Amino acid sequence: MLFREDKVARADAEAVRKNVGWYCWTHDLVEVRGKDAHDLLDYICVNVISDTVGVSKYTTMLNDEGKILDDTIVTCMAENVYWVSTLYGPKFQPLLKQYAEGKDVEWEDLTEVIGMYAVQGPKSLDMLNSMLETPIDDMKRFRMADNKIGDLPVRIHRSGFTGENGYEVYVKREELPQLHDLLAEASPKFDARELQTLEVYVRSLPMEKGMALKQDMAGLTPSEAGLGWSVHMEKDFHGKEALESYEDQYKLVGIVLDEGRESYEDIAQNEPICHKGVQCGIVRQMIYGYTVEKNIGFAIVDKKFAEPGTLLTAGPNFAKVTVAEDKKFLD
Repeated sequence: MLFREDKVARADAEAVRKNVGWYCWTHDLVEVRGKDAHDLLDYICVNVISDTVGVSKYTTMLNDEGKILDDTIVTCMAENVYWVSTLYGPKFQPLLKQYAEGKDVEWEDLTEVIGMYAVQGPKSLDMLNSMLETPIDDMKRFRMADNKIGDLPVRIHRSGFTGENGYEVYVKREELPQLHDLLAEASPKFDARELQTLEVYVRSLPMEKGMALKQDMAGLTPSEAGLGWSVHMEKDFHGKEALESYEDQYKLVGIVLDEGRESYEDIAQNEPICHKGVQCGIVRQMIYGYTVEKNIGFAIVDKKFAEPGTLLTAGPNFAKVTVAEDKKFLD
């Protein structure tokens, strides 16, 4: 839970929205390699996986019922070598094993080998350019490239989970302290800040920009979660048959808490959400957004109650919430 009056959390949020915020945020990282690595990943994922070195794709992976198992970013690191960045590596690797039999493919968990700092905000490019050996002005979103900061080899990925322009800087895990010190040294010139509040960069900032966590999408199809654009039905993928025969019943929506209760209403994950006293869904998360100055959230509701402007109640105190125009609260 975040409070409107929390000065540290507010400073963290403002740094990312106005200048630069940076923080250590290493996901589970699995390297998949071999001649069949591309085809295996392309089958497991609903999006088309690129075999162009340095190109990443955001995608979901589905279970047997066509529901989201995980969302992830898959990057082609070299010929027949891919990085899969996920928060749920233990769920991803059994899926690899399920379909790897007879294929030229192997994988390695790099989570304890590779570390990452996220550098996010409108001044992130300027800050990194002041540090890097090779400027990255022309780097497109979802691209990865080798670079150096002084004598420190790094990999730069243009991506992030804040909704601002941002980058991820990968190094060997034992080199994270060195990278930390280099970022701290470069920070004053760009009014950059090392973020202190996990809930700001994992929940509040992403939610303002409509970016959901995997837990928010649990039990939904990609289209119910607003990710139908990422599904390529022209190719084969795990869960496709179930997805083809399923008619959407629910929708992941944005909700806004009634004004006046922003700082003291605590609505937890999986609290019931109701329409005229009858449960029509569950809250996935709610938190304070320091840019929009509102308590905002995501909920899974019956699609009949997903129209913007629909009045609902949520949580143990039946707090009044309204379905937002979009689950993206900030352009």
